[in-house]
Amino acid sequence: MQRNVWRTLGLLLALWLAAALVLSGCGTKPGARLKEWAGYGRPTDDEEVAPPEAQEEQVMVDGKPYVRSRNPYYLTYPNQPEYFYVEKGREFVGLQQHMINALAKALGREQAKAAKGAVPPDKLQELVRQEVDRVLREQGLGGFVSRGKTERAPYTGRAVAVFPNPDAPRQYDGLNRTLALGLAQALARQKDIKVMDPEQVRSALGRAKVYGKLTHRQNLQALGDATGVQALVLTGVYPPDRGGAGVMALEVYDTFLGNKVQAFVQPADPDGLKSDAAAKFAQANALRVAAELVNLDWFGRVEFVKEGKVYLSLGQNAGLKVGDRLKVVSPGKEVVNPTTHASLGFTADVPQGDLRVTELLGDSGAVATVISGGPFKPNDKVKAGR
Repeated sequence: MQRNVWRTLGLLLALWLAAALVLSGCGTKPGARLKEWAGYGRPTDDEEVAPPEAQEEQVMVDGKPYVRSRNPYYLTYPNQPEYFYVEKGREFVGLQQHMINALAKALGREQAKAAKGAVPPDKLQELVRQEVDRVLREQGLGGFVSRGKTERAPYTGRAVAVFPNPDAPRQYDGLNRTLALGLAQALARQKDIKVMDPEQVRSALGRAKVYGKLTHRQNLQALGDATGVQALVLTGVYPPDRGGAGVMALEVYDTFLGNKVQAFVQPADPDGLKSDAAAKFAQANALRVAAELVNLDWFGRVEFVKEGKVYLSLGQNAGLKVGDRLKVVSPGKEVVNPTTHASLGFTADVPQGDLRVTELLGDSGAVATVISGGPFKPNDKVKAGR
């Protein structure tokens, strides 16, 4: 009997709840019913509701402002709303916004220090420049460094030649020419580097009176004088040795002293010694080679002397301007240890006189007058003067 009474009461309660839902309008949208329950009024069906993140709603609870904030537990725990109200100033801040705020705070702190004199703006700029230089050196790009405002920019133009090393193995001549051509094309896209045509380099070899290996110091200097270039890049492809990997190489030589300044080498398996591998190797190292070339000591040559005027084989492409002062020098001598035959370096350049640029002959020529010294002759070397 008692069990039947409880069953009847349960049925009556269920009927009462169903009637209450019908009377309250269960066919309306849940969001609309929630807003009505919260006291915002009952919206019409055609009301355009702005997304929560676009609404700037604020309510006062016990005299404190509460604002809408994203719920950090939304989509993490079940039955969590996407937005809720929190006390103003305690809104949820995501990781991305934390990073933005931290960067803004750090930037403001550095600006405040600079304004107070703790870190002057020029000093801060110098620290940044040093950091950039360090990163470039680590990447093998030490020639491309920024300059301070007060530092006088050096002459930037470089005339270079890229040529397949004639002493490399003959069976890879075709691949070596592909390597040289790819590097020359990549270097030619650098605004401060002028690459000589390979055929001109080939014809200059006959005039340079080269004997023995091209990499001998006197041969490099003679080829530089015959072509007028400041540096020579020799490419080489070498077969595997005793079952090892083959090698592709890019060697940078200075034609002022005739010595090697840098080499870039990459091993390659026998199957990897192909034209596409050579092209990729040249492209991947072109910027590093360019950095070494730009970092070489700038110098030029006397082309000829006529009627008291000295004609130079360099001009605007080397950064020259009318009024620039140049010094004529002879390269220093190599110092060699007589016991070990190891090279210890070179003595200082020997000064021969001074010139002043009076006229520019387009991109690759200039005219200068003698200030002191002389007489000068073709292929005398000139460097930047003070």
